[in-house]
Amino acid sequence: MTTGLIGVGLFTMTLDEGRLPTHVEVSRNIHDRLNPSDLSAAAMTGYYVTLWRHDAQAIASGRWTELTVSPSRRTELITLLDTGSLAEFESVERSLRQSDEFVGRGPMTDFGTSSIMVAASISRIGSIEIDPRWAATANPSDIAHDILDGANQIRKQRPRFHEDGSWADRTDDELEHELSEYKRYLTRNS
Repeated sequence: MTTGLIGVGLFTMTLDEGRLPTHVEVSRNIHDRLNPSDLSAAAMTGYYVTLWRHDAQAIASGRWTELTVSPSRRTELITLLDTGSLAEFESVERSLRQSDEFVGRGPMTDFGTSSIMVAASISRIGSIEIDPRWAATANPSDIAHDILDGANQIRKQRPRFHEDGSWADRTDDELEHELSEYKRYLTRNS
């Protein structure tokens, strides 16, 4: 048995290159159209529709490599070499394996929970959870604002991959060697 997408068109978004929302709109009549318990599914439906549109040209032309957010090996090396601690190094490594999840939360509600929770990898959002008790009376613009705020929190948590800086003039082989030495240095006291 298959189920359809819930709430198509009730959440609309604009995404950046990291596939995080930069703009969110929630239909003003959402409370007339959905039960509060269905808002999370509708938010994800809106995200999936937007993601499909965001990536449609690459999908249609078969440019599958454009669908990955994973940086080049050189970018990985330089970013890892610019970390300042073992914890930061390991966090960047986990995000590269897509095993690190970044979470953004809305403000605490009267129910003792966050209004929303957005979870994402470096590639895309994996879930948007909206507290149904809060959502039952929340203004649609507040729901949109909290989702956007969660996405902004994730944007700040994600590693900033780059190829510039003091390592930019090194060859890839030199970078691989330096990374091996740096990792050994970071882990020697752990």
